[in-house]
Amino acid sequence: MVNLYLTRHGETEENLKGVLQGQSNGTLSPLGLRQAESLALRMESVPLEAIISSKLSRSVITAEAVAARHPNALFVETELLNEVDTGIYTGKPASLLDWHNLPDEGMESIEELYARAGRLLDWLRSRFDGKCLLAVGHGAYNRAIVAAINGTGARSMLEFPIMGNTEVMQFFI
Repeated sequence: MVNLYLTRHGETEENLKGVLQGQSNGTLSPLGLRQAESLALRMESVPLEAIISSKLSRSVITAEAVAARHPNALFVETELLNEVDTGIYTGKPASLLDWHNLPDEGMESIEELYARAGRLLDWLRSRFDGKCLLAVGHGAYNRAIVAAINGTGARSMLEFPIMGNTEVMQFFI
């Protein structure tokens, strides 16, 4: 069993503009940098053995703030934690997408996102069994992870609220 703390990166400039970042790096805002430091302080007393981050810089920078307070924790970046691939919609207003009726082409589907979340959970269980870890991910993708943990199916993720920046949820998987 893995003691998983799941969080979302700090606020980005693109979040403020309502822009779809998808798998682009994004830029942490001044508030986002403070949120990362606040997360590091909140997680300081948690005995983290690993810190897992998406490969996107908005998550890496957030995860590095926590890692600075956990120098003995393994730090791993993985594409399995990357945000939904918004494809041709990357950089466009988030208001263009209806998540309940996504286009058939041009971006990663809800079903593909859910399947990737399942692969992430399998990877975490196989590599970090018995460990306590923090995973730093993204708004849409973290909903898929929660749906996969709960086993409620891909479409159920659309009913979950998007995590706040650096909000933390704990799961035993």
